[in-house]
Amino acid sequence: MYRICFFLILIGFLASCEDTSVKPSPYTGTYTRINTFTKDKMTDQYFWADEVKDKNIEADLDPATYFANMKYAGDPWSHITKSQGLGEIADASGNENGFGYNLNFWEDGGYIIAEVNFVYSNSPAAKAGLKRGDIITRMNGKKITTENYTDLYYNNTLSIGLSEDEMSEPYKTLELTAQNFTINPILEYGVITHDERKVGYVAYSNFVYRNATSLLQLNDVFQKLKEQGIEELILDLRYNTGGYMLAVKRLCSLIAPEEVVESEEILIHKRWNDAYQKKYADTPEMMEERFDKTVPTDARLNLPRLWVITSKVTASASELLISALSPYMEVHVIGETTVGKNMGGITFTPPENDLQGWNISLISLLYTNSEGRSVRNGIVPEIPVAETFPHRESLGDPKEPLLAVVLEMIPGKIEATMPARSMSTSKYRQIIPERVKANSVVLFENQEEGK
Repeated sequence: MYRICFFLILIGFLASCEDTSVKPSPYTGTYTRINTFTKDKMTDQYFWADEVKDKNIEADLDPATYFANMKYAGDPWSHITKSQGLGEIADASGNENGFGYNLNFWEDGGYIIAEVNFVYSNSPAAKAGLKRGDIITRMNGKKITTENYTDLYYNNTLSIGLSEDEMSEPYKTLELTAQNFTINPILEYGVITHDERKVGYVAYSNFVYRNATSLLQLNDVFQKLKEQGIEELILDLRYNTGGYMLAVKRLCSLIAPEEVVESEEILIHKRWNDAYQKKYADTPEMMEERFDKTVPTDARLNLPRLWVITSKVTASASELLISALSPYMEVHVIGETTVGKNMGGITFTPPENDLQGWNISLISLLYTNSEGRSVRNGIVPEIPVAETFPHRESLGDPKEPLLAVVLEMIPGKIEATMPARSMSTSKYRQIIPERVKANSVVLFENQEEGK
C-alpha cells in the first residue's frame, strides 16, 4: 500500500527548474527498487505518462538523477525528495520538524538578510523570542550567503544574530534547536471596527488537514466572527503556499453565499491524462470538487464578497480558493500577482520500510473553476501592493500596509501613517528557496488507497 496525495506545484520562483533539495544518495549497490518504483508511477498516473513510458530503468543512477532523466522536459514542477529530518518547514499535515518561523530572504552582492514574516506559537523560534519583523543577518557567527542561507531551515541547531537593519552588527544572538511541534495555521484573527462597520480578519498560513480537529479550528474561528456580526471578511493569504483540498472546501463553504453551499455547487473541474480521464469518466468525485453543505450553519458567514491579500508566493490551494469562489461572489484581490499554479498531481511513497523517506510528486491533472477559468498566469490583484520591509506592524494591525490598503477599499477610510524605515530593499533581490517551491501543494483525499 502506498500513500498518494494530489498537489499543485509552485512555479516561477527560481530561474532554474531543477529540484536541488535532493542530493545524490551514497552508492550502496544498485538503485533498482526505488528507480523501478519511480518508473512504475511515472508511466501510470503522470500527466505525461505517454511521453516517458518508453524510457528504461537505470539501476546504477542515483534516484535524483534518474528522476531528472525520466521527467518530461516540459514539466518544471514534479520532483523527488528524501526526508531530511529536523529543520524542515511545516507540511500540510500541520506537523513541523524545525524552528517554526517563516522568512523572507533578500540578497545583495552574494549576501543574504532574512526577515521574519511570522512565528508559529509553541515553536522553538517562539520560545526563543523571535517575532515578526526581526532581521537575521548572521548565522553561526558569520554573514549569511547564497551558499548557506537554506541552513536557516535545514540545520538541527543554529546560532542566529539579530540586527536593527542590514548594515548594523547584531544586537542579540539566539540559539535555536529544531523540534517537533504542531502548528496552528490561523496566525491571527479578529474584528476591526471600520467606520462603524465590523470587518473580520483572518491570516491563514496553510490549508492544514491534520485530522478532524484542524477543520474544527476553522469552524470555531468563523463561528466567533459570525457571532460578532461581521459585514466584510479579509482573508490574508500572503504567506500561504498550499495544503489539503479538504481545508479548501471547508473554508470556501464557510465563506460563500448560503444557497451556493446548500446546493453543493462545483468548486473545480479536473482533467487527467487520457487513460485516467477515461477511467474516471463515470466517477464524478474524481472529475470535480464541490462545496460542502455539512459545514455547520452557525459558522457560515454567507457573505456577498471577500477581500484577499496575496503575494508572489501565494499559490496552489490559495489560488484555487480565489478562483473557485469567484463565480459565486465578489472576490477582491490586493497585493502581488500570485504564482499561477493550474496543475495538480500525486505524491507517492514506497511501502517498503527500507525505502521510507522517499516521496515522488508527479503532476497528474489540470484544474479550472466552474466557469472553465484557469489560474495559469497567476491572479492579478486589483491594486498591486508589495510588502514594505522591515515589518513594523503585526498581522491584523489596521496600520499594517497591505491591510490598510484593503480597509481603504471598503466603504470608509483609515489613516495609515507609516513610521520611517531604515532599510531600502530597492537594491535587494528576493530569493525564494527551492524547499518553498516543493512545499507548495494541494492535497486531496486518498482515492486510490490500496492500489
